[in-house]
Amino acid sequence: MSAESSRSNPPLQTSLPISFLIIGGGIAGLACALALQRVGHHALVLERTDRNAARAEGGVRLPPNLSKILFHWGLRDVLLSKASVTTRLLFMRYESGDLLGEHIWDADMLKETRGMFLMMSHAELYDVLYDAATRLGAQVRYNAEVAEIDAEEHEVKFASGEMLSADVLVGADGEYGPSRTVVLGEEDAGTPTGLAVYDTLVSGKHIPEYAMKLSEKQNGQFVAFGEGHAIVAYPIHGSEDIAFQLYAPDTGEDGRYGDGPSVDITSIATNITQKLQTAVSGARKAVRVSVRDHRDLEDWVSDDGRLVLIGEAAHPFPPGTIQGTAMAVEDGAVLAKLFSHLSSERQIESFLYAFQELRQSRVRDVRAGEFASAFFMTAEGPDAAERDAAMRRKAATGKNVLEGEGSAEGVWEEYRVVFGYDCEDEADDWWVQWGMLRERANGAAEMGASVPSLLDFSSAMGQVQVTTAAE
Repeated sequence: MSAESSRSNPPLQTSLPISFLIIGGGIAGLACALALQRVGHHALVLERTDRNAARAEGGVRLPPNLSKILFHWGLRDVLLSKASVTTRLLFMRYESGDLLGEHIWDADMLKETRGMFLMMSHAELYDVLYDAATRLGAQVRYNAEVAEIDAEEHEVKFASGEMLSADVLVGADGEYGPSRTVVLGEEDAGTPTGLAVYDTLVSGKHIPEYAMKLSEKQNGQFVAFGEGHAIVAYPIHGSEDIAFQLYAPDTGEDGRYGDGPSVDITSIATNITQKLQTAVSGARKAVRVSVRDHRDLEDWVSDDGRLVLIGEAAHPFPPGTIQGTAMAVEDGAVLAKLFSHLSSERQIESFLYAFQELRQSRVRDVRAGEFASAFFMTAEGPDAAERDAAMRRKAATGKNVLEGEGSAEGVWEEYRVVFGYDCEDEADDWWVQWGMLRERANGAAEMGASVPSLLDFSSAMGQVQVTTAAE
């Protein structure tokens, strides 16, 4: 479908609607619910906080591989009414304010990806997904904290004793949620890296005039590299505010999104250039989010039941990176695409493992690149000097400072792998190459054996069951 269209082609509808309980009502959970409802399934989202807390403050960047999915889902117009389209990144030194160069995304290459680079507030993206999902019939329950998960029985229990069950449980409750613990068999706090992201907003009135002019003209992103520090900043709310993310040494214990804003940025942004002092002094209190390295999970699907992990629960990304949100939405899109082909209960497990197979290598490669980027920005000593010198050399010859030394074909290959990737096409390819063959083989086996029909059972599927502890 053309990215210019704001209407989505009707997706393939499942012939066997089933129920999904999605644990976690952030971006990952809402995107998954929307995707599943689009193909005819029933999604109930359980969010432990209230809606205002789930919407959150701060900014979010949508790379082309993410925006193209939302465009395909018919959300182009509403996104572009709220987001800014960005084409330019400006790099400077954190301590001196000296320019290192710029990077302008090639228009032809971006067109090939069928997406755009967008910037907006987290709350705006949240509302777009919530409205679209609930309009299609998804249900969202807030203040619904899950106390226990029984993967074998595919049910959850609240502290009140209420229990809910569904045909499939989806863990979208982040790296510290109970879903990851159930699949892994133990808690995974991750390994501290010594780095944290201090996430906040700065009013546009506190941004230097030269910076605001660039922002208003080309919706530029600012990146400042320093010794153990870095800043990523970009306009949201029509440039009324600037999303401001400071990478700096971690000053506390296990900070995470969901914590209240408590950090005064001026106490963290030491040795910063005078050019950015006004912005720092005008920043609101920041949320401190520790950058931790979590282990790669061998399995995203529970051994004893129908619980599958998506988003940060499956693959925690460094906070503030471009691709963390994108990978979470890709997860939901692929899961739904596979389950659009559901016609028999026996397919459920194979589709969950197909999802894992399709997503793991993609996510591991992108996640490794995002960790490398975080430490590239905050490099110190000789590594920082080498990085800066290379960027200045490229800038002096008119080159984009993020491009490698290879040919244009090599640069496009890098874009294609990350930004040009179409996760829904990958899911369709799996169905054509493997899923259909497997179904034909199973169908042939059933024709030759005396196997009871599943039709009578399937009519009972798709309904969420509610019981209480007393029952």
